[in-house]
Amino acid sequence: MGEPDPRDKPIILLGGGHAHVEVIRQLGLIDDLGREIILISPSRHAPYSGMLPGYVSGQYRFEDFHIDLVALCARYGVTFLATTARGIDPERRQVSLSDGRVLDYSLMSVDIGSTPSLPPGVSGGISVKPIASFTQRLEQLDALVADKTGPLRLAIVGQGVAGVEMAFALQRRLGRSRVEILLAGRAGDVVAERSRLARRMVERELERAGIAHHPDFDVTGFRAGELVARDGRRLTVDDVVWTTSSGAPSWLGETGLALDASGFIRVDPALRSLSHPDVFAAGDVASLPDPRPKAGVFAVRQGPVLADNIRRSLCGEELQAFRPQRRWLALISLADGRAIADKWDLAASGRWVAIWKHWNDTRFLRRYAG
Repeated sequence: MGEPDPRDKPIILLGGGHAHVEVIRQLGLIDDLGREIILISPSRHAPYSGMLPGYVSGQYRFEDFHIDLVALCARYGVTFLATTARGIDPERRQVSLSDGRVLDYSLMSVDIGSTPSLPPGVSGGISVKPIASFTQRLEQLDALVADKTGPLRLAIVGQGVAGVEMAFALQRRLGRSRVEILLAGRAGDVVAERSRLARRMVERELERAGIAHHPDFDVTGFRAGELVARDGRRLTVDDVVWTTSSGAPSWLGETGLALDASGFIRVDPALRSLSHPDVFAAGDVASLPDPRPKAGVFAVRQGPVLADNIRRSLCGEELQAFRPQRRWLALISLADGRAIADKWDLAASGRWVAIWKHWNDTRFLRRYAG
């Protein structure tokens, strides 16, 4: 007997990231797709990263910032498998699952996010990524504060938007009288990728909140209650929250897919693997030809292009390019009913920005609610 017709094999969506929820919605609306679609995710609940600070600070409940993947798949006729992948064989077009099953695919798309990227040899502390399980790790901090007789001294490592938002959100959650927040990282400024005006605004808000900023603090160790910098400086802390750069899942290195120097899947402008045209990738795990930060804003915008390119690939049509923004809007939550907006070297702050951020975030979630 000959090889099975690839058209009889399903489309596999590996991971329930921001791009894939839109792929489910768009492909599920096509009546004549002719392929089974399978979503593989370890959890039925997919968090929206933009609302995580609001959850930490108490603005949102768990269900407010999560998408129910089981319900979403049922609505659009997609099969949901609650498991994880442990390997991909792109030559055989197979994915191996942690429950022992091996599935064939005709096309596969990978949107599994990223893993914590800590300094070499450093362990301990609490990592924000993967976001899907951070809600459980957050309980560790709640318990630490409850058991501590005095204020908890907590370092947030990472000075980007994620680190700044987490510093404000954790202070709001744990109480200014119960926690002392330090913000540290290797950069010379907070939110160094944003405008000069936004940086000044953030610095002013950190000072107002009593959050000490330690710039040029390149962390090389965390042991015995001390955070150690490359230049020898030390900070005495009770615990550390890591909001540092993202790393790639290590098992991707065994797949034979073309990867970049950091282990992420290299894709062309159409989000297709450079080495295997029947594999797509999006979100943090994708290494774009025109690199961008590992941020949810890009994964959200990749969703419609990815869905259309999967359809085009099935139909033999020319694929379209994903063109990431060169300048993108940042809405930085201050966790006190205000936020900072930054784009085009212009920045503004106020309650109206926080209302705008809430509207923008909840609009995304409503698209996938029942």
